[in-house]
Parts: sequence; C-alpha cells; structure tokens
Amino acid sequence: MAQIDITLNGTALSIAPDTSLEQLLTQHHHGALQGAAVAVNGAIVPRSEWPNYTLTAGMAVDVFSLVAGG
Repeated sequence: MAQIDITLNGTALSIAPDTSLEQLLTQHHHGALQGAAVAVNGAIVPRSEWPNYTLTAGMAVDVFSLVAGG
C-alpha cells in the first residue's frame, strides 16, 4: 500500500492514505492531547472535526499545548 508524506510538528512522516487527524494523533503524537490545539497548514482544526478530517499528502500538522500562567 502506498504511503503519503506529511509533517507532524516539523518532522517528516509517512502515513497510510485516508488517515484521519484523530488517527494520526493517537498513533504518532506522544504527548497529552487534553487542552491541546491542532493546526493543519496553519489553520486550527476544532477537536470535533478530528475524527472526520482526512489528511492528504504534503499537509503540515502542528500540535500546541496550552499552558496556564501569569
């Protein structure tokens, strides 16, 4: 099966076609997702869309952890 190339937090990654954003994060993100924001190609993707957001070749996914402070 052919793979597609994307980046996750600036690191090149090959994944299966038709991988959802939720699947990507479950399989490849090694940090807590509670309170995290995710951007694809610079646009924030609401958590409710993660299961149905299909990734395609060349996309850049960035995960941002929200930090409280003052």
